[in-house]
Amino acid sequence: MTKTKKIAMVIAAMMFAPSAFAVEITPYVGLGIVADKAGTSAKRVKFDATKINPENLATIGDAFIPNGGDDMDFDMAFAGEITAGVKIDNVRAELEVALRSASEDDYDIFDGDIAPLFGVPSIPGVELIPTEIETSTKVRHNSYLANVWYDFELSDSNWTPYIGASVGFGVYRQKATVDIDIELNQAAVLPPESMAGLAAILQRMNGEQTVADDTLYRFEWQVGLGAAYNFNENWALDIGYRFNSSNVADEFVYAHEIKIGARYSF
Repeated sequence: MTKTKKIAMVIAAMMFAPSAFAVEITPYVGLGIVADKAGTSAKRVKFDATKINPENLATIGDAFIPNGGDDMDFDMAFAGEITAGVKIDNVRAELEVALRSASEDDYDIFDGDIAPLFGVPSIPGVELIPTEIETSTKVRHNSYLANVWYDFELSDSNWTPYIGASVGFGVYRQKATVDIDIELNQAAVLPPESMAGLAAILQRMNGEQTVADDTLYRFEWQVGLGAAYNFNENWALDIGYRFNSSNVADEFVYAHEIKIGARYSF
């Protein structure tokens, strides 16, 4: 091979090598709204009247059995989501912050006459002390995640499906309460000897009692899929589904999430 041919090959290699290894890097930011329906393996508080000692009304606290009731059913919660990342060819790496509204589970665990529970003789057809006891668990959950998504580029289409996963941590603020509503005005039908000291004790029991109030930081993960509709090279509509999960207070916590958002690529 002549020296001239060698020089020509080197020049050609220098010209074509960058294109062979070039990658397209595109930074972007996004905003979204997320609706989620949460669930947990934890159970509601159960009210077991057999735990009450009629001779010691303070034992009503023993009648509330944590994690002994029915399945919780949280209402729908919403989140505002902020993302920032880079797209490298078909892979997107991004950081996500989701700030959620509180999701609550409310449930009546007792609704009836509480007088017989304290050894007060009942009167047929009459509720001596009508009482309603409600348990409520409220959870506010914020997420801080690192996401990796893979985009499936479709020829001759504005839609780009994607799939991916995330890891990070969640901040869980949970508050569980028991609300006791006793209609003391009905107790007037009781004989005076039965009312001795009972009204004062019931008055102290009346109202809301906090069972738990904690802020917890937990490892969190999610998987998801979706599709982006590209209006042009800068703006895209992002619609997706996420399954988000963690372990909080030794209980499996999860949420099904639907996201709709907008993404701007620079």
